[in-house]
Amino acid sequence: MPKQLTEKQELQRQQSINQVLRAIEEVKAEGRSVTITALVEFTGLSRSVFSKGHIRELLVDYGYSGIKTQEQKRSTKKEKLADVATDKDRKIQELRTRVEGLERECELLRGKVFLLTQREIRK
Repeated sequence: MPKQLTEKQELQRQQSINQVLRAIEEVKAEGRSVTITALVEFTGLSRSVFSKGHIRELLVDYGYSGIKTQEQKRSTKKEKLADVATDKDRKIQELRTRVEGLERECELLRGKVFLLTQREIRK
């Protein structure tokens, strides 16, 4: 990558970091909670800027762990799906156990019906 482009990107990155830092201070000074919406309002940056790694790291470094990172969102979703899958597996196992019990009961009843029909035939 050309050196000029790299330098320009780094300059933009530093400017956005500085804007976010100033916005954090202003939001805190007003007594508001630091949220992405509040930071967007103060900085004039788009929401997509706050999904960039260097800005997320900045927010986490400054202790704003309440602002979820993409990894946290993914892991939460994975955890929820894993919980759902576990519940479904448990339910399936319960139903299989119930079916086995009903099949055994059905066999016993078939046996009783057979014996009763044999008695009736002998009479």
